[in-house]
Amino acid sequence: MQEKKKFPKGLYTVLMLICIVVFLFALYKVVGIVLDYKEIDDYYDAAEEEFVEADDHGVIRYVDLAKLVAMNKDIKGWIYIKDTDISYPILQGQDNSYYLNRTYEKEWLLAGSIFMDYKNTSDYSDAHTVIYGHNMHNGAMFGTLDKFAKEEYRDQHPYVYIMKTDGNWDKFEIYSCYTADVEDGTFDIFKEGQGAYDNYVRLTTSKNYYKETAAPENGERILTLSTCTEDSDDFKRFVLQCKYLETVEKID
Repeated sequence: MQEKKKFPKGLYTVLMLICIVVFLFALYKVVGIVLDYKEIDDYYDAAEEEFVEADDHGVIRYVDLAKLVAMNKDIKGWIYIKDTDISYPILQGQDNSYYLNRTYEKEWLLAGSIFMDYKNTSDYSDAHTVIYGHNMHNGAMFGTLDKFAKEEYRDQHPYVYIMKTDGNWDKFEIYSCYTADVEDGTFDIFKEGQGAYDNYVRLTTSKNYYKETAAPENGERILTLSTCTEDSDDFKRFVLQCKYLETVEKID
């Protein structure tokens, strides 16, 4: 009868130690991620509590933008979509990297801030304004923007509100949603010129996932919300695009 080969005890011990080290490292990384997300949630929950007043249905009634601007003049407004997790101050830096990982208090935070393209006019008067936010896996920042890929979800949440520093809200209607290439023209900033505007509307409608929405027809200002795609492709972005409807004193 052939004798079974014995597994070397020393090799077994080494393999067990390697497994333990790998497990502890993975646990360390997971705990770090969980703590990062908790820090993000705690930070912006505290901001909501300090600066925002909502009614009994959770609809924002007041944002103390004056207090925020006094803290940081880079604050250019507040973005809000009813019945979603999107409710944040909007920053604008000297470039498009400063607020990637900085809060409105200019402190480091993984999620950074929601921020406007540095080339835009800060009062949202440009023909096209772009606002960026991280796609956080816990749903923070623009982490839930991909829900709008379904037209049914868009129909339930059709409006984006931007509170400006004068205290009024610009109301925008969502009309287009798609995955954009960073160099396909989606992020072009233009301030005037009917030709450029018409070409841009054609671009946004040609890529649109939606079938029933109406594109801008009368030169309405366009607002683009942009975040990374789920596959983290450096050259792709998920975008939601809106057309200006009106300025209101309060949200309906």
